Amino acid sequence: MKTLLIIDDEAGIIEEVQSFFTEEGFDVQTAETGEDGLRLIKETKPDILLLDMKLPDIHGLTILKLCKEISPKTKIIVNTGYVDQGMVDEAEKIGRDAFLLKPFNLLHLKEEIDRLLN
Repeated sequence: MKTLLIIDDEAGIIEEVQSFFTEEGFDVQTAETGEDGLRLIKETKPDILLLDMKLPDIHGLTILKLCKEISPKTKIIVNTGYVDQGMVDEAEKIGRDAFLLKPFNLLHLKEEIDRLLN
């Protein structure tokens, strides 16, 4: 079973994505803070990480860097509602695997995940 970790501070996004991907057969873990997300990265070494850039405690770029160190095989999809070209470029340099702008379509997210896992 593939593992998807969602780190996002928007409960609605977490619920929607968790429900959809649980039905798709994924083991879905969730965190609403960067600190909880980093703990789950260490514990689960997820196959896919859906990472929000704007979190209440730790910036998404920091989590992206740490995830690359802790779990280098994890595929990382960065998502944000705020386009900041500098942040987008930095995330690409660090090694994000895909980028989605909020609000995103669940079928498009599934296509990205399928592409990254195959």
